[in-house]
Amino acid sequence: MGTKARDCASRGHPVALIRRALKVFAAGLMAILAISSNAVLAQDSDNAYQLGHGYKLGNTGIHLGGYASVHGAGFGDAPWSLELSDLSLFVTWDTGSKLRFFSEIEIEDGLHVGQHTGLTTRDGYFKLERLYLDYLVNDRVTVRIGKMLTPVGQWNLLHVDPLLWTTTRPVATENLFSEHVSGVMVHGTIPFGDQSVDYSVYGDYSSTLDARPITGVSNFDNALGARLRYNISDDLQIGLSYSDFTLQGRTNSRSHLLGLDGAWTYQRFAFNSEIVYRYNDVEINQHVWQGYIQGVSALKGHVYGVARYEFFDQVNGQLGQVGVLGLAYHPRPPLIWKLEYRLGTNNRYLAPDGVFASFAVLF
Repeated sequence: MGTKARDCASRGHPVALIRRALKVFAAGLMAILAISSNAVLAQDSDNAYQLGHGYKLGNTGIHLGGYASVHGAGFGDAPWSLELSDLSLFVTWDTGSKLRFFSEIEIEDGLHVGQHTGLTTRDGYFKLERLYLDYLVNDRVTVRIGKMLTPVGQWNLLHVDPLLWTTTRPVATENLFSEHVSGVMVHGTIPFGDQSVDYSVYGDYSSTLDARPITGVSNFDNALGARLRYNISDDLQIGLSYSDFTLQGRTNSRSHLLGLDGAWTYQRFAFNSEIVYRYNDVEINQHVWQGYIQGVSALKGHVYGVARYEFFDQVNGQLGQVGVLGLAYHPRPPLIWKLEYRLGTNNRYLAPDGVFASFAVLF
């Protein structure tokens, strides 16, 4: 290696860092694509593993699955970055009895390269995303105990990258409430006329299963809440969410959140929207509104166009707004490539401008 090359590498020169990062991520992607190819070739066998369907461990009732995603960002206010954002493992146990188990454990930010950080694994950490037991009382009632996703809106319940259309997440889906509930939930589906209503009622009274604190994110200290979703038809659903809670570190004040969401599919188009309102009788900005509307359209083949508008009140009293335009390449249900551009006003802290890209695969 020449002197110039050694100097570039030792000083963490951007070109050297990019090359190193691309080699690592290229190796990872090649491995994922190799698994995908082998899965396609093996689909003629009834017992063969198929990508996106997980793996059954014989007759034990245990089913393994998961997903991985790589995220990149740049050309905005924040420094460019590339990271192995999530590497997640699902474990399901279901023998057909009334008792069922599910867990999701993931490594977040396991590998990161950035404009000012170099190539590092020091930001990676294990996260207990979900861990719960379900008891099926009957066809309409299930009792769930453990750590689960908070049933506010649609986005938080979809959760995993391969099932979402954009790399970035709307502010309204994570800023005003905890993404997780640690406690007890009763949920199910009941008939309503010719259609049905999905319901969830939950209580959070435990921090035992909460992950270590993450900057900018607060878990519930305690909470009571409910969600209803009316399935008007296969193409149209409307949801209503409510939560009464305190957040860890803010137990001197109580918040009340109300959410409205909807999803509509028409021919080649799909629309979804969420609006959340939170009231707190102690904080300076007592009334906070946030929301988004997103549309997805099939363009050609497996390519989709995505557009989203967001608005969000902030603690500084300013109204932030952003627009997102993107493309998604979805060759098979378990695989998706995403590219988008986000631009807005008063959005530097919660949803900064920039170009964002990702690749995600469901195992």
